[in-house]
Amino acid sequence: MTKAVIFIPMTDRRSREERVWGVVAILIPGRHAVVKKDFELIGIVGCGKMGRIYRKVFYPLSDHFVIVDPRGADAPDLRSYAALSDVPGDLFHRVQVWCICTPTEKHFESLETILSRNPRARVIVEKPACLSFEVDLFRTLLKKHREARVLINRQYADSHAVRELVHALKRYDVAHIDLIRIEFSKDRRPDIDAGRFVDSHFGVLGYEWSHILTIIQQLLGEDDWATYCDLSPELQATFDDVQFVSELEERTALPSGTTIRLRSSMLGKYEFPAFVPYDQLICHRYIEVCAGALRFRLQLEPHDETRFTGRLFENHFRIEDGGNVLHDTTIMDPFLPRFLQLTLNQLFQPDCPPIDWTTLNRIISTRTALRRHDDQNIQPNFP
Repeated sequence: MTKAVIFIPMTDRRSREERVWGVVAILIPGRHAVVKKDFELIGIVGCGKMGRIYRKVFYPLSDHFVIVDPRGADAPDLRSYAALSDVPGDLFHRVQVWCICTPTEKHFESLETILSRNPRARVIVEKPACLSFEVDLFRTLLKKHREARVLINRQYADSHAVRELVHALKRYDVAHIDLIRIEFSKDRRPDIDAGRFVDSHFGVLGYEWSHILTIIQQLLGEDDWATYCDLSPELQATFDDVQFVSELEERTALPSGTTIRLRSSMLGKYEFPAFVPYDQLICHRYIEVCAGALRFRLQLEPHDETRFTGRLFENHFRIEDGGNVLHDTTIMDPFLPRFLQLTLNQLFQPDCPPIDWTTLNRIISTRTALRRHDDQNIQPNFP
């Protein structure tokens, strides 16, 4: 094993947070190396929490950013504009990649403006891609601008920790999965109180649910995933006057006999058990697969990443047989920086993959079912 020590000079005036994210980005494995190593200019639309994270990840790739946000940029040395239409034409066309990190309700509008000004633009859009009634408009827009390249953030699609879980199922010759449980829960109330946007269209489905579905897609495989997407789940929801749905649990039974239970909460409460104690609960990301007596458990980033204690991107993977622990390991997995740089690489390849709409379609069908229950004042339940 080769170890590398990186020294950051004291003259580096970036914040400690920016330096750590930058080092992580530099250390991405070579197979994900970006084709265009030096970007003259990267555009960030929306300078909220995700917009700032994107800029930190891309810092090693470019020293120059254009920020589009009516609130301005988060640093005084960054060029900022209130709207995309305010960016001067010559500057606009120098931007090599646009990243749309606005609230979901502005995603399609932002993409439409970018492609109207540069029909060959390269664009990364935060999840979910758009509102439920905009999907057809989004797809029509892409057909109109065939030289453009647009991808949606699906950061867990390239997670080494999730891939290790999938490989472990094969190593242990798991022929049938009895149960899959996934929970991504976080107390979003402090963020909302601090001004972060509220997704009143999708509710809890608009935050972590696409990540959950991306993981389910990898665990099930192509055929079972297609079957799952066609099934109607049992749903248990906590409805909210402002956020639509603040907690949601789904139970779906596949014809093969596999039971899928998914859960997400915006209220800081989690139900599926952690096996690594939290310093403080930031976000509970838990995956469990049961097959007979075998239990595969993955807990993603159980420690507060803002502390930079050396445990950044730490994930814990455990395999149990009855009460016995067969395997217990820590997986260091900077999945978001790696996925964003992989996406950059794909945007400049001639065979850039098409957008996979199946996760968003599943979210939309779930939202439709919840709206129907909410309108009828029906609360579905299951034990």
